[in-house]
Amino acid sequence: MKQVELVNGHLRFPALLTGDGEPVILLHGFPDTHENWAVQMKLLADAGYTCVAPALRGYAPSCQPGSGDYSLHAAVDDLLVFANQLGGRVHLIGHDWGAAVGYLACARYPESFCTFSALAIPPLKRLPKALLKVPEQIKLSGYMQFFQLPVAPEAWLKRDGLSGVDTLWHRWSPDWDPGLYLDNARHTLGEPGVLAGALGWYRHLIRLWRKEQREVQEWLGLDVRVPTQVLMGDNDGCMSPKLLDHCLNNDDFPAGLYVERLEAAGHFLHLERPETVAERLIAHLKRGECLV
Repeated sequence: MKQVELVNGHLRFPALLTGDGEPVILLHGFPDTHENWAVQMKLLADAGYTCVAPALRGYAPSCQPGSGDYSLHAAVDDLLVFANQLGGRVHLIGHDWGAAVGYLACARYPESFCTFSALAIPPLKRLPKALLKVPEQIKLSGYMQFFQLPVAPEAWLKRDGLSGVDTLWHRWSPDWDPGLYLDNARHTLGEPGVLAGALGWYRHLIRLWRKEQREVQEWLGLDVRVPTQVLMGDNDGCMSPKLLDHCLNNDDFPAGLYVERLEAAGHFLHLERPETVAERLIAHLKRGECLV
C-alpha cells in the first residue's frame, strides 16, 4: 500500500494506491477518511485491480480550496481529473458522499466509467419523492439541516475531543465496534480545516442560486448509463433501506442495475462486513471492462 497524491490545479489530494490491473477509484464519505478503504483495496487488488482511494475535497489541508467551493459540482470535477490521470476510464466505488458524487458523475459523464458501485446511498433521481413515502428518513436526515447552520455543528462535533463524530458512527452503524476505523476518521477530522471543509459539503447543498448547483440539479434527472450496483445495510441508521422500495427503477439504469440489502450491516457496511462486500464488488467489476 503506497501513499501518493492526486492533483487538480493547486489542490493536492492524499491517496492510497495498491494493485496492478484495471483502475478502481474508491471515494469515502462523512465522517470518514480515505485511509479506511485499505482493507477493501487489498481484497480488490488481490482480485487483479489497481485501487486508488483519494481524500475528498477538504479532507486534508492540502486539498482545501481557497474559494471555499465544496459543491458537488466541484467534487465531480475532482473525480474526472482523477479518472483522466488514471487513463480516462475507471471503475468507481463510492460510500456516502462518495456515492452521491458517483451517481452524478456517472449520469453526466458515463464515458469515463466502466462500472459504478454505490454503498449506503440509494439512487438519487427518485430520492426526493421517496422521502415523502419513508417519513422515518426525515428524522434520520435531520443532521443534514443541522450541519448547514453556522458555528453550532463545529461546536457539537468538536466537544470532548470529537465525541460528536463517535456519536454519528455508533448511531449509523449500531451493534458494531468500529475500533481503529473510528480512530482513523477522528484523526483526519481533527486536522486543521478538515472539519469545516467536511461541513462545507452540507452547506453548499442550499446554494441553489449558483449556476453550478443548478447544473447538478439537471444531472439528477439524467439516466445513469453505467452498470450500477447498490449495496445497503439492513441496519443502517443514517439512510433507511426502505428507501430502496421507492428509489429503484430499472429504466433509470439502461446499462444494468444490481441491488442488495446486506443483513447484519449498518451504514459502514464495507467496514463491518469487508469480505462479503468485497465479493459483491468484485462480481460487479467483472461485469464491465475498462479499455485503457
